[in-house]
Amino acid sequence: MGANEWRTGQDWPLPETLWTKCFLSSWERLTTQEPKPLAKTNAVAPQPDVLSQMPLTQTMKVERLRYMTDPLPHDVLVAGPIALTLYAAIDTTDTNWIIILKDVGPDVSVHTAPEGERYVPDDLKERELTRGWLKASYRAVDETRSKPWEPFHRLTRDSIAPVNPGEIVKYEIQILATANEFKAGHRICLDITSMDVPTGTGAMTGVEYIPYHVGISQAVVHKIYRDAERPSHLLLPIIPKE
Repeated sequence: MGANEWRTGQDWPLPETLWTKCFLSSWERLTTQEPKPLAKTNAVAPQPDVLSQMPLTQTMKVERLRYMTDPLPHDVLVAGPIALTLYAAIDTTDTNWIIILKDVGPDVSVHTAPEGERYVPDDLKERELTRGWLKASYRAVDETRSKPWEPFHRLTRDSIAPVNPGEIVKYEIQILATANEFKAGHRICLDITSMDVPTGTGAMTGVEYIPYHVGISQAVVHKIYRDAERPSHLLLPIIPKE
């Protein structure tokens, strides 16, 4: 996508992949610059970003946190599996983590029709590329079977554990593989939510049944941490230009 062309490779992930960390940063930015240790900056730890979601019994609005890169100075090809390392706390025992990767740009090439719409709105200039899902209580990872770009969750009955409210937890979240060329001037965008729309996932139609994920039956406050000790980051498979 983006370049609208087919590419082939000798292996998967592609051997030439440059694994690149994009860190969640202040003012909802996504940057390759690592957060600096507080001891070197004489600063206090930044306050976490906050996402509050009410249940469907109270609202149909899906709240989100959004992180974006600056406009890209040149085309960037992302092709392969993706993972998000997230340091977060919630005020209850469980939630859904729903991670959405988007191409946001200044031109019509990124337009897409949302679920249920026949025509693309003139002011919509973003395209959903892929998603990842993780229920917080299913966060246990099998380290022996995991890769940096593909965390393997055990998903066994004895590995399911509620979250301690207020505890900062490290979540490893797999995002389904994609292949997209982000054009110069576009932005790589990461949305974090805890609920899907009830009609299905974005960028798909209701022709087939698409499972969705509603939040738990109470309001949940999510706090996202992004300092040097808790460097929440997106791992992207960037393919260098030939």
